[in-house]
Amino acid sequence: MRASPGSADRKENPMGLSSRAFRIRSRLLLVSLLTATALTGVLSGSVGARTSAPTFGVPLYVDQQLAGGEPEVFADAMHGRLIYTAHEGTTHLYRDGIVNSPWGDFSFVSNYCNQVNVWTSTDGLNWFRDRYLDSPCPSTPAKNTGFSDPDLTQDAGGRVYNTGIDLVNDALFSSADGGQSWDKGTADCHDGDRPWLAGAKTNQVYMGTNTVEGDLSGDTVTASGVASSGHMVFVSNDGGETCNAIGVKDYGSLPDGTGYSGFGKPYYDKLAHVLVEPAVFVHPDGTTGIGISVSNQAVTAFTPHEAVANTSLYGHWPAIAIDSAGAVYVVWDTNDRQAGVTGGCSGAQAPAANSIMLVSTRDLGKSWSAPAAVAHPGTRVFWPWIAAGDAGKVSIVWYQTEPQDGEPDLDCQPGHIHVMEASLTGATSKTPQKSVVDAVGRPVHIGQVCQGGTTCVATGQDRRLGDYFTNALDAHGCVLIATGDTRLADPLTGGPYPTSRPLFLRQNGGPRLIGSGSCP
Repeated sequence: MRASPGSADRKENPMGLSSRAFRIRSRLLLVSLLTATALTGVLSGSVGARTSAPTFGVPLYVDQQLAGGEPEVFADAMHGRLIYTAHEGTTHLYRDGIVNSPWGDFSFVSNYCNQVNVWTSTDGLNWFRDRYLDSPCPSTPAKNTGFSDPDLTQDAGGRVYNTGIDLVNDALFSSADGGQSWDKGTADCHDGDRPWLAGAKTNQVYMGTNTVEGDLSGDTVTASGVASSGHMVFVSNDGGETCNAIGVKDYGSLPDGTGYSGFGKPYYDKLAHVLVEPAVFVHPDGTTGIGISVSNQAVTAFTPHEAVANTSLYGHWPAIAIDSAGAVYVVWDTNDRQAGVTGGCSGAQAPAANSIMLVSTRDLGKSWSAPAAVAHPGTRVFWPWIAAGDAGKVSIVWYQTEPQDGEPDLDCQPGHIHVMEASLTGATSKTPQKSVVDAVGRPVHIGQVCQGGTTCVATGQDRRLGDYFTNALDAHGCVLIATGDTRLADPLTGGPYPTSRPLFLRQNGGPRLIGSGSCP
């Protein structure tokens, strides 16, 4: 209610300001208090007490023309640059049935190159598109073709790698100057779907992908699908110019009939000199397990290690990170449903409040911590990603709906999608501390979030966010976040763009996850 002038106004106004000035000052103070409360609030869960909260600067659009689904940001400390990459948008389109053009706005067509989008920055404020010989394309098509599924990594010598697919072929290309140019690569490292990269020794990178040797069931977690995913790991020892022809298998059936597969972004463990992949397990009774798969030092074979045998998985894959002491963390989103209650998509059980879960191992899967809920806010949470710094220090991000949305089945029901971040210390202990913030402070998307892959385009469903978003740490241990954002309106039509736009956030306060002190 608006205050009116009078004696009550003067009693509550010890500074003697005019009524209007006092109301403005009071509202500003209230906004500040609410903002501080939001930034330091902790979502319920079994991960322990609150630690000092990080803060994030104003979210910045890296580009307001090019698409930004499935984005990644990487801090190349060797060259003093940030690198941002995203899906080109071809299969991340949103159409209202068949009314709108599948290509949407003209800028999407005019800049289309059949390559993932790439930008670089020296300060996180000014971003520049990569351009090959003044063309609109980031790199030469002789070494890079593929509009989808980017992934960044760096080897020990400082060479940065990226990938993209053209529905079948997996391109692999690399940069020696912090992502400004891409001088090495092959357009077809191997045939496959959903490649992920892990930089290792100088000029060495591993690529895990679901190959044509399997059934390309990269988005399924049924027992038969996981056991026949075709997931294999290939290596390049020449900076991405060539890849070995025969990969290392990381999928199959265990003696008890459980199917398993490497499933998500791998990392090279610099201490143990092994490759670690997230893994999904599906038991004969249909229950889902989460864990990792670990190679030998020669990376000629993998051994799966299940962490949690009876859980569920909403997103397509779990995510992992490795801290400076060699601890491996696994995060995933559960897919809780209301037993006996319909209301989900296609007659499925209605969704229930679900969780972002965390488990860790300090001996590469031989033993595990108890699984803990990082977030269980009573709404729907999904697509977690994790970055690790010093021992026991991690940052976890995920998308989260609002209470007003209920518990939507997002493949067919709308929600207000927020970017949440949790910074944890003592993450391998029994009493870790965490602080959770709404990093953007507003929804980055309002609507459905189709998880049906390329079929979403055919059905006209909203797939503009893609299948994941990511976080990373800069050289100071400050959190970087890359997310798609669909809130911009087309200035010509006033309607939504057919693709999301790349959004960047940088931690500008609160504890660092590498070293001591606060982020600048």
